[in-house]
Amino acid sequence: MYSRILRAGLTIAVWAVLSLTARPAPAAEDAAASAREHYQKGTAFYDLGKYDEAIKEFEAAYEIKNDPALLYNLAQSYRLAGNAEQALHFYRTYLRRVPKVANRAEIEERITALEQQVAQKNAAGTTPPAAAPPGTTTPPPPAPPAGETPPPGPGTPPAATPPTTTPTPTMTPPPAAGTFPPAEITTVTAPPPPAPAPAAEHARKLKLAAAITAGGGGALVLIGAIEGARAVGAANEINNAAKAGKAYDPAVETRGLNAQSAERSLLIIGFLALAAGGGLYYYGWHSEHTSAQVAVTPVASAHGAGALFQVTY
Repeated sequence: MYSRILRAGLTIAVWAVLSLTARPAPAAEDAAASAREHYQKGTAFYDLGKYDEAIKEFEAAYEIKNDPALLYNLAQSYRLAGNAEQALHFYRTYLRRVPKVANRAEIEERITALEQQVAQKNAAGTTPPAAAPPGTTTPPPPAPPAGETPPPGPGTPPAATPPTTTPTPTMTPPPAAGTFPPAEITTVTAPPPPAPAPAAEHARKLKLAAAITAGGGGALVLIGAIEGARAVGAANEINNAAKAGKAYDPAVETRGLNAQSAERSLLIIGFLALAAGGGLYYYGWHSEHTSAQVAVTPVASAHGAGALFQVTY
């Protein structure tokens, strides 16, 4: 009885633990919903070109859920807002968090361009203009060549020069939260395999013909050996019948003679085919290194069949 009560109590405890662990924490659900709301607002501000407001929303979303994709969104927003220092910081942080990102080369190009902008800005802000010592006068500048605009005088403010801007790559929209930025995929088509050289193709065909011819010759030699065994068996049958005093059977003698004739023909043709296969293989191998051409012409007549081999160098 106590064991039943104990098992029932353990069952209730296990179900209670499973029900508690299966329910998601309300705080986690609220945090995820809040991060998603900030991200959606930041994306809307980003699409409208309000990058300062987008930065605030993306930062608020990252404080709740530190998704690396939000770092990329912040880098994009700061870059388009004109804050090169913060854009550099977030691009580098993003690559540190996700070193194997698909568009790493594109981000590194942007980092290089932003570093140049920061260096130019620092150089322009830290190098003061050289002051002329008191009591000295600036000599007039030399006359410019014909066709050129003279430089401004001492009292003329310098002409405004357009600031040097680095062309920015085509902006891609910020990726969704939890996903990486899309990669630019370049399809590379492999070149077709080179066509085999005429000599190599001819040699391959010769070797294939050699294998077929030699295989047929071997089969004929095997069949000829079988027919020879049949002829020997017929001769032994006749001799055994004569020793036992049995009647002579002409059918056995006819079968033996036919088998003997077939054996002779098959062996001759088989060995000739083996020799022809060997010759074809030799010429196939030889044609890979020379310009030899081998032509095989079948020849047939009323008394038999054969082949004519013609070798041309």
